[in-house]
Order: sequence, then structure tokens, then C-alpha cells
Amino acid sequence: MNHTYAEETSSVGLKLNTDKAFLPDIEPNSGHEEQEVGSAPQHQRRRHSTIFGWLPRVNIGFFSRNPRHRISHLIPPIRPLLLRSACFLLPSFLQSRIRRRRPFCSASPENQKKRDKERHDEEPRTLSPTAYLDGMRGIAAFSVFLCHYFYTCFVIAEGWGSGGSNYNFLKLPIIRLFYSGPPMVCIFFVISGYAISLKPLKLIHSASCSSGSSTTAHADERNYSKLFETLSSLVFRRGLRLFLPPAISTFLIVLLLRLGAYEWNREFASDENFLRNVQEIHYERFQSATEQFVDWTYAMLNFVHLWDWDAFAGSTGIDVHLWTIPVEFRASMVLFLTILGTARLNRGVRRGVVLGWCGFAFLWERWEMCLFWMGMVLAESDLIREVEARQEKEGRVQGGFAERNGGEGVLPVVEPVLARKGDVMPQQRRHPQRHPQETTARGPDISSDMTIVGSGDETSHESHQPPTPSPPTTAVAGRSLPAGITLFPTLLLVISLYLLSQPDINSHLTPGWITLTSLIPHWWTEHYRFYQSIGAVLFVYSVSRYPSSSDSRSGSSSHPPSVAGSCSPNTGPTTAVPIFSSILNPKTLFESSIARHLGKTSYAIYLVHGPVLHTLGYTMMKFTWTRVTGTETNEQYVTGFVLASLAVIPLVIWVADVFWRGVDEPVVRLARRLEQRVVVGIGE
Repeated sequence: MNHTYAEETSSVGLKLNTDKAFLPDIEPNSGHEEQEVGSAPQHQRRRHSTIFGWLPRVNIGFFSRNPRHRISHLIPPIRPLLLRSACFLLPSFLQSRIRRRRPFCSASPENQKKRDKERHDEEPRTLSPTAYLDGMRGIAAFSVFLCHYFYTCFVIAEGWGSGGSNYNFLKLPIIRLFYSGPPMVCIFFVISGYAISLKPLKLIHSASCSSGSSTTAHADERNYSKLFETLSSLVFRRGLRLFLPPAISTFLIVLLLRLGAYEWNREFASDENFLRNVQEIHYERFQSATEQFVDWTYAMLNFVHLWDWDAFAGSTGIDVHLWTIPVEFRASMVLFLTILGTARLNRGVRRGVVLGWCGFAFLWERWEMCLFWMGMVLAESDLIREVEARQEKEGRVQGGFAERNGGEGVLPVVEPVLARKGDVMPQQRRHPQRHPQETTARGPDISSDMTIVGSGDETSHESHQPPTPSPPTTAVAGRSLPAGITLFPTLLLVISLYLLSQPDINSHLTPGWITLTSLIPHWWTEHYRFYQSIGAVLFVYSVSRYPSSSDSRSGSSSHPPSVAGSCSPNTGPTTAVPIFSSILNPKTLFESSIARHLGKTSYAIYLVHGPVLHTLGYTMMKFTWTRVTGTETNEQYVTGFVLASLAVIPLVIWVADVFWRGVDEPVVRLARRLEQRVVVGIGE
């Protein structure tokens, strides 16, 4: 007996879903929707369809006795899932554009609303004052990847002219930095010390600045209590942040190994005809999966290495590039202890103590601890500059009032009118935005997000007339500074780049390094770490003295370090603009969108570039050399390597982007949620 599809659904007590997204030809409340006997009320069915979405459709198709109906009703709920999965695999910098046209890329209606709101916001956003550090870290991670990619085929550790050979221009100082890994590791450690000590130092400075105020008698106690909570949170989450993503990445390597992905290139990985310089460990495949995962478990237990300070303690053959992560964890714990121990010291005493420890660690060849401590010193220097610049700005406002009222203003400036809340000085109107924020003429608020002077610290406001750019000037209360002060950051930058270019091997045979190498203490075993560590500290310091890219365009300038022993205004140098800052400003490179994207994915790049090279990377290299160019001559060998790079480098960037969104970011959220669930608040 023939029966219709409507009779089928009626016989099982189900109602046809009339969602226009799937059945656009059927209108709601039409004649097709009749009340079924024994079915749920109309409002309950509507609520059920809203909550579960595709579930009624699956039930209808699943219980249908017609196979054609079953397949046709299973496809609609699967199609959005497949589209969202495909969208997730796209690079993040492409997803934002696709979401504007394809709503299926949105994970939820709430997220789509947020993206719609962002789409209507056309105004450029002010970069974070420390955005250049993110870009610097991203470019450093990319250089480490290039180092591990290049050194398998070419000798890159020797400097230009070493041993009477190696005269390739790519080995010249500064030029060789784009593929040098060891100096980038030094920069990593300086940035890490800066980043993890910044927030605790802000709380320390906020407490010291408020301790002498009668209106904030207990502010310092609250800040020190907040400091304890911050340090506790950092210590609790640091292990999860550093060790959980590598555990996942190495577990994925084991899965790839069991699936045979590493077996594609096992012979290639040890063939000196192709990999002519370094043959990295190609992880061994055991007979059974049980043995493989047991070996991974022991490797991860050894990876969380807390008991030894050897350079490569905790490194694993699963991915030989991960040796720096246990080092960073140990150095982080010591840095947290340092912050806690020096929290109540005067800022000058604290700086002297930390610098003394840096020198002591350097004498004992503990270069990693020296770099972390110097990152803390640089962070505090920037905080001091911020405090003093804000207080100087307040002094200018007060001087303007005194000048207007016939008094003796210290700094005659453009006459300000701050009669109402939200009024600002004309110098503050640098980055007009659509939604201005209120600003009051009050004291420095160090508890807010850190803003480095000269990097867009002023609150943005609307202005009917655009600010007139003026050339950067160097002044101390209206007086010009000597030209040598403006040359210092640029000269320091060049020196730091040269020190970072120290060759990894045979520096005592390299022109330009023979004398410098002879000055290295004889007890230093890793000679190449000596000048690279010094260069990393000088590099981060010199770059921080340049104005941000947004300020360079608007004609503003950065403020130099001006150390003060108290919270009182300082009358020392306030502005030192490096020479050629508007043309050769390194912050312009590090604050670019490409550098900042590499900064967001820097940890993922560090974790995934090894397995990508050992699987698809080696496959592409073998294909170009065996099928396209050959390896008989040096020109053929280099050409094949370059052709493979056109596929390998974008592949690593793409896989790192997926790993960042799929693993790295969820791990950060997991650590925060776990902390919220298990940590007891102060006073509970």
C-alpha cells in the first residue's frame, strides 16, 4: 500500500519541521501543520525545535522507511558541520573576511553578533604599548624555524670568512640573523622575563606610590594582597601553560608515527646525499602501539624536568627542538621568587639587587637566568618612565593653569581648559576614534593596563581638526638636548645586532670576532652564548626607546628611561628620539600585522615546525630533488631547496595557526577555568 511521507511522520507521532532554512517552500502555520493526536502541544514542539535544532529532522529521516528520505534528511545537519570544520582549517587571517559573507563559519549566533559589531567598526585601533614585543617574539620564532630548516642542508653556524672560506653574503653580520636560532632563543628569554614580571611590578609600583597618601592609607596593603594573588596565579598556571601544549603536540607525533607518516621519509632523514649537514633524530617506531605510548609517557615525565640545570635537561627525541621549554619553566619559577623577595624593597635597591644577581649568574654561565632577570629590569624601567611621564604631564597641566592665572608656570604650554570631565589637552588628540572614552585629570593609575610613554598612552578622543604633525623634538623643560642623546639608541641598536650575530662555531677564526672571542672568560663552555646574550638585552632595550609606529606618523616621540627614586616628578630628560626614527624605526616592523600574527602563533610555530618538517617537509624536499631539479650540482641542489621552501614555509604557518586556535588558546582558557574552580580566594 502506497503512503505519503506526511502519513509516515503522522504514524510515528512526529511533526514535519518547517524551518525555512531547510524547507523554504513551506510557510509556517500553513495547512501542512495540523495538530496530531497524542502529540506535544504547539509551544512545546516549537521550543523543542529551537533548543535541539536539527534533532527532529534526524529522527524523521532516521525512522523513515524510505531510504531516499533517510539520506536526504541526514545531509542538512551534516552540511553546516562540514562547512564549519572546513572554515576552522582556514588560516585565522582569512576567516574574518569569509565570516562577513558566510555565516556558517560562525560557531554561534552570539559570536556572529560580536563579529557583526566588529565589522561596523571601521576605525583603526590603537596598538598595545607592548605590541612590538609580540611581533619581536613572532619573528624570533619564525627565525628559529628557518634555522632548523636550513641547517639540515647548509652550514649556517659559521660566520663570514671563517677559516678562510664561507664568503657567502648571507653569512655576513646582521644579515645572518634571519635564519639564526641561538640568538633568537636569547631574545625569547628576555621577552619572557619582561612579560611575566610586568603585572607584578605594576602592583608593586602602585603600592609604593600610594603608601604616602593619607586618602589611600590602606591602598598599599590591598595592592600587596593583589600582588600575592597575581604571583600565586602565575605560578599555578605556568606549568600548564608551558607543558600541556608540548604534551599534546608530541602525542600527535606519536599518532602520526603509528599511522606511518614518519615512515615515508625514514631513509630520506638519514641520507647524506639530501640532508648534507645535520640529520635530526627521526623518532623510532616501535613494534606495538602499547610500547610506543609507554615510551611517550616516560618521555613526558622526563620532559617536566625540575631537578637539573643542564642545558638540555629534559629534552626528548620525539621532538629535539623542545629543550628550551623546561629551561624556561625553571627560570620562570626563580623569577617569581625574585619578585616576591624584592617586592617591598625600594626601587633603586631592588634594581641593584637584581642587577647583582645578573652579574653573579653571568659569571657562573647561567645565561638563561641572566636574561630573565634583565627582562624584569627592562620592564621596571618602562614602568618608571610611564610614571614619570604621566606626572610630568600633570605638571604641564598645572603649569598651564598657573600661566593662565598669572602665576609662574614651569612649562608654558597650549592653554588647556579642563573644567569638565572628559576634557583633554590638544596633545592627547592623536588617534581619533568613533567612541571616545572619558578622561579625567587625575594622578597616575598604575593598576590599569601598562602603557609605555610614546606608544599611544594618551586616551583617544574625537577632534574636528586633525592634529598637525610636528617633527620630533628633544627637550628638557623647553631646552634642547645634545645631538649625541638622539644618536645613542640607534648606535646601541646597531651594536646589539652585531653582538647577536656572533657565529655559533669557530668565532675565534672569524674576521671581526677574533679579538672579541679572546675576551670571553675561559670558564665559559658555550662561547657563542656570551655575546648573543648581551646583544639580546641591548636589542630589546634599544628597540623600546623608539617611538611606536603610530606615534611616528603623528609626529610624537618616545620618552627615554628616567629613573627616579620616588613617585615625585622628575626634571631629567623626557624625550629622546633616535635618529632616522621615522624611516628606519624597528618598531614599525615588529608592530606590523604580519609580525603580530606570528607573535600570536609563536608558541605554536615552535611546537609544530618539527613534526611538519619531518613529515610533509621532507616529502616536499625529496620530491623536488628527485623529480624536478636533481642534486648533481650545487645549483640544482639549491634550486630544489628553494622550490620546496615555497610549500614548506606556508605549510608550517598554516599548521601553526590551526594548532594555536585548536590547542594553544584552549589550554590558556583551561588553565584559567581550572584555577577559578580550585583556588580559594583571599579571606575565604
